[in-house]
Amino acid sequence: MEPLEIASGWLADSPCPPLPAPPGPAPRRLLDALLVPLLARPPCLVAFSGGRDSSALLAAAVAAAHREGLPPPVAITLTYPDAPGAQESDWQRRVLDHLGVTERVVLVVHDEHDAVGPVAAPLLRRHGVIWPPNVAPTWRMMDRARGGSLLTGEGGDEVFGVKRITALTKLLHTRTRADRRLVPLAAQALAPAAFRRRTARRESYRPPWLRADAWREVLRRHLDDVAAEELHAGRQTWQLASHRGSRIGYATLRALGEEIGVRYVQPFVDPGFVAATAAEAGFWGWTGRTTAMRHLFDDLLPRAVLERATKATFNGAVFAAHTRDFARGWTGDGVDHDLVDAAVLREHWLSPLPHAPSMALLHQAWLAEGGTTGQTISNRGIGNTSLPPHSRT
Repeated sequence: MEPLEIASGWLADSPCPPLPAPPGPAPRRLLDALLVPLLARPPCLVAFSGGRDSSALLAAAVAAAHREGLPPPVAITLTYPDAPGAQESDWQRRVLDHLGVTERVVLVVHDEHDAVGPVAAPLLRRHGVIWPPNVAPTWRMMDRARGGSLLTGEGGDEVFGVKRITALTKLLHTRTRADRRLVPLAAQALAPAAFRRRTARRESYRPPWLRADAWREVLRRHLDDVAAEELHAGRQTWQLASHRGSRIGYATLRALGEEIGVRYVQPFVDPGFVAATAAEAGFWGWTGRTTAMRHLFDDLLPRAVLERATKATFNGAVFAAHTRDFARGWTGDGVDHDLVDAAVLREHWLSPLPHAPSMALLHQAWLAEGGTTGQTISNRGIGNTSLPPHSRT
């Protein structure tokens, strides 16, 4: 990561790799082809939050295992009793009951997943600042998948979510009377790059700790990404799924998994699956995320799950006691002061809800001051990290 990327918590894209030719089989057949070898090499754990992406992945894995006579996948769930916005137990139970899943691994999380807490700290000392910064939850689940694989629904937002053309598609292709509020969004989709850049400039989030010159450069790169967005839904699906930040994050997690004998897999961003989904989406795509999920997974999950509009939030579990302990004593060392206002950054880390883009900076500052918070816990570990026991339900 460049210094500006660490300071902003955002990676600009690089030239997009070429979109592969459609592989032929439909997306679901390709997904099954990905899942079967992983299921045949147990343990095959599926990170399951109860959200739409993790639910669809678990359902597809359960169906494939049943059809092929393979050991069923094991759902693994992180539960956050101290973070009300992260509670998904009702949705989880609805999905598990529908799939007939009676066993899963449940890991209880208090402050262990803090950005400089006991799970992340040894990784940072060993590898330095890494992307993605919020690696602790995945690393902790990997520990339960030793000798097998961990599957996650990462990339679902990019592959199944709203595209530049979606408002226009919805306006032109819905059978009911179109919502007039779609008209300006559809017009924006058709607008030239210069207009879309101006709109994106007004809507862009500015990290409060970034100095003015640094923000101008981050904004320029972001607007370049916006200007490059394809109108063609399938091609934009490929753009989003193969964004540089996604590619680097996936490579990092695969490499970490290899350290402990775990295959880490994000099936929804597999190039073949993305190419097949992009081909099925075509120019117009679907009329929204719900329509896309129903098109691909309607036979696996109840409509209520595929159509849910809520999503959990986890910032309260990411910036917890270890972060605040560090921030209170932080001297301001370890960050590029030409890019970052250290006083504003410190105040931000001590605020009720720090923003996720500040996490890479937190890691950089923490390492520069010796990396002494986030001591190890319990008596079972990965390398020199120890983890608390898990429960089963």
